Amino acid sequence: MTLDDTREYFDENDKFLLTTHESPDGDGLGAEYALCSALLDIGKEVRILNSDPPAHKYNFFDRKKLIKTVNIDAEYPEDLGNWSLIVLDTEPTNIGSMVDTVLTGCREVVVLDHHSPKKTIEYRNWLVPNASSTCEMIFRILEAMRVGFKKDVAVALYTGIVYDTGSFIYPKTQARTFRIAETLVSNGAIPNDIYSNLYESKSKGALMLASLVTSTMMLYEEDRVAVQIMPRDTLIASGADYDESQEIVNFPLQCGKVRVSIFFKENEHGVKRCSMRSKGEVDCAAISHLFDGGGHKTASGFGFEKPFMKIQEEVLEAIRPYFT
Repeated sequence: MTLDDTREYFDENDKFLLTTHESPDGDGLGAEYALCSALLDIGKEVRILNSDPPAHKYNFFDRKKLIKTVNIDAEYPEDLGNWSLIVLDTEPTNIGSMVDTVLTGCREVVVLDHHSPKKTIEYRNWLVPNASSTCEMIFRILEAMRVGFKKDVAVALYTGIVYDTGSFIYPKTQARTFRIAETLVSNGAIPNDIYSNLYESKSKGALMLASLVTSTMMLYEEDRVAVQIMPRDTLIASGADYDESQEIVNFPLQCGKVRVSIFFKENEHGVKRCSMRSKGEVDCAAISHLFDGGGHKTASGFGFEKPFMKIQEEVLEAIRPYFT
């Protein structure tokens, strides 16, 4: 699909179920909220339904309480077969517990994403790998539809762009990204307020968790690779929520010598994930694809079940060629 194809799809259809990946982040949530709010304003029937609840820090832009979690505060539409599923910021297989129900139950699946897919997507899609964020793509869709940008939409889109560009510093940040940000600010997004909500509203537990996790840091490959580990017991001892661990992976990159940061973590239910961030030399997406994950060149992740030490050995082995 092209941008025009995508615009026509939203113009010509009327029922849309929006979702994003497990452990939803600022880009996925901002994209689905903005798209939902804008489509509702032009008379479409739209719902947001995710497998996992959003982190509390994102509540500030969900002014209309549109973001729902399946089996917690919402259920599937009774006439699911009449709805188009719009998958945002991920591949359809990464949407969590909803996957079996909606991929077969909805009448059609459309993927809107700025990641490079690890395999060919069999559904209709508009993929823009050079976009800074999925929120940037949603901006372009709404602009093409000429629906305007109300304040709540502007705030949600700006939030997602700030989150996925690392506050406008990651490599995919382009001149176009700043022009979009200018439009969103002109329509009511307040940068200082959004930054404060995202990065200056941590709980005491989040600070304790960061302290405990950074104390596990080990450096490899002549201090160019940093590894941190967060077992379930560490999370529980800190008193933090699991979603408050998201930014910890970025801490080691503040060191000039560190080129890539690897963060192995476990939630309170024993589910394990690896998050990776790099300064560009290491292709994080390529590494994550080896473990059935995905993402960007500079930011990616994957789930795993192996013991921490075993998966650490395998990931370090995969990264080693970048430093030899």
